[in-house]
This record gives sequence, structure tokens and C-alpha cells, in this order.
Amino acid sequence: MTRRVAIIGAASRFPGTTQATLWDDLLAGKDMVTEVADDRWSKDSLLHPDKKAPGMSYSFAAGSLGDISGFDPAFFGISPREAANMDPQQRMLLEMSWEAIEHAGIPAEKMRGSRCGVFMGVASLDYSYRMADDLSAIGPNTATGNTSSVASNRLSYAFDLHGPSLSLDTACSSSLVAFHQACQSIRSGETDMALTGGISLHLHPYGFLIFSKATMLSKTGRCQVFDEAGDGYARSEGGGIFLLKDLDQALVDGDRILAVVASSVVNTDGYKSGLTVPNPAAQIQLMERACELAGVTPDEIDYLEAHGTGTAVGDPLETRAIGAAIGQKRSSPLPIGSIKSNMGHLETASGVAGLAKALGVIAHREVPATIKIQRLNPKIRSDEWNLDIVTQPRKLKASGRLVVGVNSFGFGGANAHVLLESAPEPAVAQPTTDGDQTPPLRLSARSPEALRQMARELAEHLRETQAHDAAPSLYDLAWHLAARREHHVHGALLSADSLEQLIEDLDTLGGEAALGDHPRITLADRLAPLPAESDNGASPRKAAGAPSLTRERGPVFVYSGNGCQWAGMGRTLMQESASVRACLTRLDAAFREYNGFELLKELDGSLAEDGENRLDATEIAQPTLFALQVAITEWLIERGIQPVAVTGHSVGEVAAAWASGALSLEQATRVIFQRSHHQGRTRGSGAMMAVGLGESEMCEWLEQPQWASLSLAGINGPRGTTLAGDRERLEALSAELSAQGTFARVLGLDYAFHSPAMDPIKDGLLASLEGLTPRATRIPFLSTVTGSVIEGERLDASYWWENIRQPVQFEAAVTRLVSWQSASEADALAVIVCWSRSVPIRFCAAI
Repeated sequence: MTRRVAIIGAASRFPGTTQATLWDDLLAGKDMVTEVADDRWSKDSLLHPDKKAPGMSYSFAAGSLGDISGFDPAFFGISPREAANMDPQQRMLLEMSWEAIEHAGIPAEKMRGSRCGVFMGVASLDYSYRMADDLSAIGPNTATGNTSSVASNRLSYAFDLHGPSLSLDTACSSSLVAFHQACQSIRSGETDMALTGGISLHLHPYGFLIFSKATMLSKTGRCQVFDEAGDGYARSEGGGIFLLKDLDQALVDGDRILAVVASSVVNTDGYKSGLTVPNPAAQIQLMERACELAGVTPDEIDYLEAHGTGTAVGDPLETRAIGAAIGQKRSSPLPIGSIKSNMGHLETASGVAGLAKALGVIAHREVPATIKIQRLNPKIRSDEWNLDIVTQPRKLKASGRLVVGVNSFGFGGANAHVLLESAPEPAVAQPTTDGDQTPPLRLSARSPEALRQMARELAEHLRETQAHDAAPSLYDLAWHLAARREHHVHGALLSADSLEQLIEDLDTLGGEAALGDHPRITLADRLAPLPAESDNGASPRKAAGAPSLTRERGPVFVYSGNGCQWAGMGRTLMQESASVRACLTRLDAAFREYNGFELLKELDGSLAEDGENRLDATEIAQPTLFALQVAITEWLIERGIQPVAVTGHSVGEVAAAWASGALSLEQATRVIFQRSHHQGRTRGSGAMMAVGLGESEMCEWLEQPQWASLSLAGINGPRGTTLAGDRERLEALSAELSAQGTFARVLGLDYAFHSPAMDPIKDGLLASLEGLTPRATRIPFLSTVTGSVIEGERLDASYWWENIRQPVQFEAAVTRLVSWQSASEADALAVIVCWSRSVPIRFCAAI
């Protein structure tokens, strides 16, 4: 073994239960087997008690999913016409894959372009047989819709996954063999993640007829596992998907780990007494090899989920092999059982059912009963083989590592065994209640109807969990929905103060009545992502060479410059939010290393004397603005509002550089302090003025000799510029412009930023920032020095001198953002992160 594998997500479709109720149903000993759904075919015309009757089956008992016609093709970018020609197995695999990714807490969009592999157990061609019954129904999409290889390939296509994509058919062991191959791919380093599982649906009577003729089906219509009366199995349908990941990476990423794959092994029976007769010698070798690879002794195995189909031949041979490989080497009997006693035999997907039960055993530290055992098959010598068949729910040890084995065998001799163990303690802390506030709950969907349905389903889920005293905290629920789900175009924010109030609001949102001006519910649409340019028109790709913006839609954080500060800013926010207070406290400690600068006291005003506004001094204003920008950025990100790009106006570039990842917080604190300290020495050297003219018009004025001493300090928009220079000259120009009806106002600043007045501080600033080592950005940084996207490594000492001295190219940066989105579509959505008298939770509704 080179790398270990973690299971981090799961989704399933099982007969007679749901993923949410499966465990309770198993503990209750529920019989989930009924009959084939009435809408599949006319059973009566094909049912006959004599197996020799041509074209007949003696049983249509089955674990059935019922109506499987429902599918939302538009969600996966599929036309209704193509969906109608797709095997429902492909449709269901798409749904379960999305659910497994979501269950893992990974937004699906983050997996696009990854090396994630796809390994699926698929055997049934029932939908093709239906097409063969009516050849006129065959169309252009029939081939891709009914080919087993495409069942896996379609998942890779839909989610843009670039790892191996394989469909495997080893009969009843298919899904566990696929699981093994997925683990092998991760262990070898070929992939670091994989979707794996299997599916089997009853869409044509063919399967019932062939297994009836082979006398493999039980005439009782049940899998009487390990029982003397066992005479075959009951067919069932369903499926499941698991998301696997390299364990070390999962631990680093803070993923919730459902279980760790201690080992997985496959082998084949080889030559034996008959093609479909199990070979216990091969099964013994299989389980012994699994223990050897995992480094697990037989005594360390807490439970083994057997293949256990209820056949007169298979059960005794399998239990004999389990006893020889494990049971007889233990100091106490080995607990064993089989989920097939509850839900029948899912054939190709049976390994998925066994894994699902094993995960439940690990999660709940309890083994459900194997039901319907009236009298143990006398050929199963449980005492001699040291086996303990679990016929009543049984608690396992309350703490420590659990190890659970799963068997799955194909009727042609392909065998698989998996050993799972409980997850290690998480090294990354999970979100906890913020304490002084309840964050908003963020829902999103791809249509208003789907949004309402999501609200109804979430309300019902919360009612169920509340009834079992298992409801999540509002904070954890909001965090998961905001940070661990993909966000779609149509959204809603719910600001509830209690679980009861949230359920009430979800019911309101899920209803058909108009919301009106609801005090706690805000509807908002999000701009949809645009595809990035690529050479082949397929996956998003970043062009080589110069950095560029991705084409992702979403919030752009824009950090304001000097001049917006005011006495008292941030005080309400510090009172309302513990996270903001914590952030500012950290920054206060960081700033104290620079001449004892006391950030918190500057913010609370305790250093001011006799009505003094200390924020008039740029060496005070700039660090406090920066600190609030950092705190509000963290506040937004905690609520799942992540920027897709950042930019800043003048001094706002320092916070933007930190938010982009180019500067660490320590580096950004150093830059903002030295920037403001040196600029503070230029106080009294001039002033600044805002003018309602564009760059070209303003430059025409500055070409006149009487105004030539003034500098263009900022280009803010098509009709917005800033000048810097001598105050008297600025006031004279202001009067002349105003007389002609042009807006012009000298600002209340005693500095001439972005002008030659800054030249005397150049050497001192560069010396104070010597050795600054910026790094590559995580998200695009739009420079307002250049008006374009630049690499994070360029934000060194010389850049920050240019940031002080050159005109602010704000218009160019914003124009770049707009053109990045699309000339024919709405502008990028921007969030200005700077200061506010109060930043209420409802502020998030703009996102």
C-alpha cells in the first residue's frame, strides 16, 4: 500500500427506504422486499409456477424503487429528447454522483478539470432490451444512452473529470470490484479522488426469466440468509455512489471522513466444480490477503458483512471460508450478517449495499440484525468455524478503532473484499457556533421552482432531525450551505433566530404565495458562470503567459481608498460581531510592533482629546481603514461569500493584495504601516480635488499653463477624476470649473497624494519595505496602478512606491472587470468592502 484512501461522500437509492432512514430501518429489522413495480411490465402475463414454462418466470418478488421516471435533464445540461433515450441507470448515476459530491461538502464546480476518476459497476442492459422490443423507438441518442461504458463516461463528461473512466461488469461483485479499482487508482497516484459505485434497475423481464430458468430465484420471494429454508435469492434494484479521496489530502482539507479503506482485494475462483459454484479456497485467500495488506489481525475485525444471498450452496461455502480465513484464528466468535435479508440482492450493486451498511456500523457502533433466520442452515457449522451470526441488534465497543469487512462475489467467480476502519480524529476544527449572532441561511437552486422545493425538503428534514434530537445548530447549517455547497443562479437568504422560526420561514418560502416584503427572507439572483476561453472549446483553461481572470461569475471585492473614514467607524460592528472583534484584536497585536500603534484605541476613540478627529492624520486613517477591510472580508467569507477577484483604490490595494493571497497578513500590516507613516510626513504639502470630468477632458485643462503645476492623481470613471497639487491653485481651478457648470470640489485632505509631493519619501519607503517577498495570488488581483491583472510576485517594495506616486487607474480596472464578464451581459457583481456604521446580516442579500 502506498497511499491510503478515505470515503468522504456517499449517496444511494435502495428499495423500501431512503438514505436518511436506512439505518433506522435496518435496526428495526424492516423487510424492504415487495414486487416489481406495476408500471414496468405486465407481470401476470409472464408469471408461471413452473420454471420450465417457456418465456415465464416463477417469481417477480423484488426490492423495488417504485417510480423511477422522474429526472431533471436541464440540471445536467441534457435535452428532454436525449433524456428519454437514456437508460434510467445513467440518469440515476448522475443524480447520485451530484449527491455524493454534495454530501462530501465539495462544490461540484471545484472538481471541474480535476483528475478525479470514475469507476462504476454496471451490467444490466434492460433498457436496451426495451428498445429492441420496439425498434422504431431507436434514435440518434440511443447508442450513448444505452452503452455501459458511457454510464461512467457520462459522469466524467458532466462533471468535467479527467481521470480514468471505467464501467466494470463482474456480475454481482461489480460495484465492489469497481470500488477496489478506484482505491488502486488513488493508491498508485494516478488519481487523488474517485467516484465509484454501481447500479442495477429492473427495466425488462429478461433478468427474471434467465435467473428463474437457472433456479437461482427463491420461490419464497426472499433472501433467507443462513437459514435452512434458503432456496435462492430475491432480485432487488438500486444503487449507490461513494466519493473517495487520498486520506492525507482529506485530512489536510478538513474533509469529513466516513471511513478509511484499510485494504481492498480482488481475485477469481479459477477452475472449479462448476462455473457458478463458489470456490471457498479462493475466498479464503482473498480475505487472508486483505488482512495482510491492512496489517489487521483476525481479532481486530469487529464485524464482517457477508455476501450472504440465501442460496443453499453459496451460504455454507462462504461461511466456511470466513471461518477458515478469520473466524478460527480469533479468540472470540466473529460477528457476521447480510443486508440481503432486509432488501434482497441488488446483484451488480450489491457491494454498494454492503458498504452502506458497513459505514452505518462504523458510524453508529452497532450491528443491525440479519432477519428471517428461523433455523440455521445445518451445513453452516458456526461453532466449529467460530462465527456469530447477528440475529439481534448488537452494540460494538464504545470507543477505539472499528474494523469492518465486506464480501462480494460474482456468480462467474470474480471476488472482492474490502476492509474499512473508523476515521482518525479530525485535525482541522469543524465550524462551531459563533456565539453572539445567527448567520443567514443561504439556499440556491437552478430555478425558482427548485428553490421552493429545496425549502420544503429542508424544512421536512429539520422537522425529522428535531424529532430525534439530532437537529444541527443554525450556525453549522448556515456554514455548510454557504461554504460546502455549489451556489446556483436563484437564491434566498433566511435570517432566522431559532430552529422553529427557520422551519416556519422555509415553509413560507416553499409555498406558492408571494413573499412580499418578508422581514426575514430575501430573494436574490446570482449571475451564472460563463465558460472560460479555451483552445478546444471544452474545459476552462488559463492561457499561458500573462495572468488573466477566470470567467467565473461572482462577487468582486473592491476596497475603498483614503477619504471615506469617519470618527466612530466600525464601533457598532465590533459590538455586534465576535469574529470581527477577534480579527481586530489580532491586528491590534500586530500593529503594536510598529511604534506601539494602538489600533483598538484608535477605533474606539479613546486616544482623541477635546473633539480631535485623529483620522484626519493619514498615518492613523490608513491602518484603521485597512484593519476594518480585513475584518469585514473575513466576516463575509465566513458566510460563504467568496470573491472571484479583488481590486482596490489607492490605499485599498493593500487589503486587496492580502485578500488575493499575494501578501500575508503580516506583510500587508507592514506595508500599510510604512505607507501611511511615510505619507504622513508629507502633510501640508498640498491638497486634492474631485472633478466631474473624464481623463481626456481633464488633461486638456491641465495642458493650460496656469494649471500645469497640478497633477492628475486618479482616473475614477468616465466623468470622474482626482487632482493633486497646491491648494490655492486647486481652489482657483475649482472656481473656474464650477462657473462653467462642471462639478469640482476641493477635498478635506491636507495631502497631495499621487503627485510629485510624494517624491521626498521615495527612498525611505523603499528602504522600509526592503525584502518584501510577495507570492502568487489565489484569485486575480486587478491593479489600479496598471489598470490590469498582474502577478502577485510583482507586489514588492517598488510596486508600493508606484502605488503612492502614480495616478490611480480605477476606471481601467473596473472596465477590465466589465469586459471580462461580457459586453452583452450585466456587469460583475461588486461588494465594496471598507467601512460601515453597521454591517447587518441583511447586507449579504446583495450577494
